[in-house]
Amino acid sequence: MYSLYLNENPLKFCGTSVSKERTPFNIVGIPLDQTVTFRSGTRFAPTRIREVSANIELYSFRVHVDFENILAYDMGDLCLVPGDLKASLDRIELLAREVFSENRFTIFMGGEHLITYPIVKSLPQNTKVIIFDAHFDLRNEYLNSKLNHACVTRRIVEHVSPKNVMIIGVRAACSEEVDFVRKRGINYIPSHIITHESIPEIVKRINKFLMGSEIVYISIDMDVIDPAYAPGVSNPEPEGITPKCLLDILSTILSPNVKGLDIVEVTPPHDVSDITSILASKIIVECFSIMYTRIAKALKVRHRKR
Repeated sequence: MYSLYLNENPLKFCGTSVSKERTPFNIVGIPLDQTVTFRSGTRFAPTRIREVSANIELYSFRVHVDFENILAYDMGDLCLVPGDLKASLDRIELLAREVFSENRFTIFMGGEHLITYPIVKSLPQNTKVIIFDAHFDLRNEYLNSKLNHACVTRRIVEHVSPKNVMIIGVRAACSEEVDFVRKRGINYIPSHIITHESIPEIVKRINKFLMGSEIVYISIDMDVIDPAYAPGVSNPEPEGITPKCLLDILSTILSPNVKGLDIVEVTPPHDVSDITSILASKIIVECFSIMYTRIAKALKVRHRKR
């Protein structure tokens, strides 16, 4: 049914799309840009990320996989409802629910960060959610709206337990959010801690959080990365983490339990020489490549047990 709401984009991720039968991966654009409060333009990100992705190399040195041999089924862009935010969010939730029912690892290209809320709503309430973000996004409302990219994590913890959420790379908050985090026991790792501790120490914390979880969802707000590397985002914040740090963490925590991932808040009109869109496409390629090795390993283990 979700296919009724998809618009085929003439541009494809990495320049081409393969059929579902040839790949275990989906990629889809969700160009929501309705509640951005500072620098709008996230609606242009799915197309721009696709455009630049056709001009990067696809071999992953992290896992020694050539993504050109795997690729993804590019579903196109979700057609949203102009002026009706709730209807658009309902449509995103429907898409996510049906995609996850097919048990295919899917990357959602935003669009603003609010898209994460309906995607997580489509998953069971015991889902563990890891959010890479410069901001807590835990205000109860912002500008008289509870459905806002500044409130997305607050809405998420109304669906899953606050203790099932971890925010990584945070460095910007208001006192309301800090109080909420302390009262509800939300897990978080500030960016300055990541800078001072080793990646294995950070991963140890994350793995402790993930212990016993069967369903995991990951959200990457590109403002988690320092604006020196990713200037083209809606709300840039200094003292961010590096792309290497993000990818080193992802290469350790990605597993078959991760059902999907989004990459959000890329804002091409405010980018410099497309470096943020290029970085986003590189992150997507690396995530697909890493997941391919994890899925292949899991299949080998299952085969041995038979």
